[in-house]
Amino acid sequence: MAFEAILSHQSAPPSRWRKITLTFSVLVHAVALAFGVVHSVWQVDEMPMPAIDVKLAVAPPPPPPPPPPPKRSSAKTKPKDPKPKAIVAPKETPKAEPPPEEEPAEDEGEDEGVEGGVIGGVVGGVLGGTPPPPPKSTGPKLLSARAGHSLLAINPQVRPYKVNIPEEYVARGDEYFATISICVAPTGTVESVRILKPSIPVIDAQIPQVIPRWKYKPYIVDGQPARFCYNMNYRVR
Repeated sequence: MAFEAILSHQSAPPSRWRKITLTFSVLVHAVALAFGVVHSVWQVDEMPMPAIDVKLAVAPPPPPPPPPPPKRSSAKTKPKDPKPKAIVAPKETPKAEPPPEEEPAEDEGEDEGVEGGVIGGVVGGVLGGTPPPPPKSTGPKLLSARAGHSLLAINPQVRPYKVNIPEEYVARGDEYFATISICVAPTGTVESVRILKPSIPVIDAQIPQVIPRWKYKPYIVDGQPARFCYNMNYRVR
């Protein structure tokens, strides 16, 4: 019993010393930790910079100048004396005498004359004779529209010399045009009618039937009636 009491008495340390020991231990560790942090901050080892080899490229030196040309020798060769040429006296050439002038023949005429001509020619005449006059044209004379229309011997605005159109076209009040070519005989009758620029079919169908009825005064050329043609714009309204 006495032994157990001694063991139990020794194993239970006092609580006051236990607190002091614990507090002192914490303070010691805290100071050591703070010292280690401060020492690590102030004692940082600087890393050495890597060594870099820098080589500067330098342009190659220029090539050496070419050697000077060799000096010419001071001794000059004397030119050879040319051989003197023999002097030849110029030869005198005889002057050519002009040929004697021929006397013109009397009244021989020209070789290109015409048989049966007049001796000595005619003043203002034509070589080979006067050409014949050009033949007269036998075709019809082309007159203007005004000149051809002025030779009309009838009134083209009355029947049976007028082209008629239906009443429905007249009610519209429109005008219709056709370009025609008229050829007239020397007697004043119409020989042919051609439509150069057509109009509406109703008018084009009547033109070859109505226009040949027209009569004209004779067209006189050199005192004779002649054929003539002219173009006109035929208007229907």
